[in-house]
Amino acid sequence: MTGIPAAAFLAWALLSQASAAVPAPVTPGTIAVEIADDAPASERLFGDAVTRALSDVRFTPLPLRSHSRYIARVTVTRTPRGIVPADARGLPAMAALGQVFVPLPSGKNQIRGLVATDLAVEIRLRGAATPVWSGRATTVQVEGAAADGPATIAPKLASALMRQLAAGRSEPISVP
Repeated sequence: MTGIPAAAFLAWALLSQASAAVPAPVTPGTIAVEIADDAPASERLFGDAVTRALSDVRFTPLPLRSHSRYIARVTVTRTPRGIVPADARGLPAMAALGQVFVPLPSGKNQIRGLVATDLAVEIRLRGAATPVWSGRATTVQVEGAAADGPATIAPKLASALMRQLAAGRSEPISVP
């Protein structure tokens, strides 16, 4: 009796199971980005960033009321995550030595809040109830710092998330 050796058959079965567990990448096409109508301007920056990032991974963004193949629903949440000491910002103390003023180190720290910003994107076929892909990217920044601004965070999270989409992955990611 000839046939497939048992070890080869077992390896083939395991390989086919492993490849079935990996989600197929979403085929690029036309897409409309949806964000809540009552979303503040800062959240709209995230919608714009997702639109640009989708374009970078070969999707063609269209207006929401168009007949795009896909709809990408964007959700942004910001959640406090504790506190950290941060350098005090402000005018340094000055010492006068005659006509020369010398800044003195203050050694002061302030307690600042940490804020987690979470960007979730769900892509579904137009008219379909179930998503064909969903992903989530999160970053944690010191509240009020330059790195915590929506104009800085939005493109960073959107770009990282769309790289996940292009690679066919959907696990949540953390972005520094």
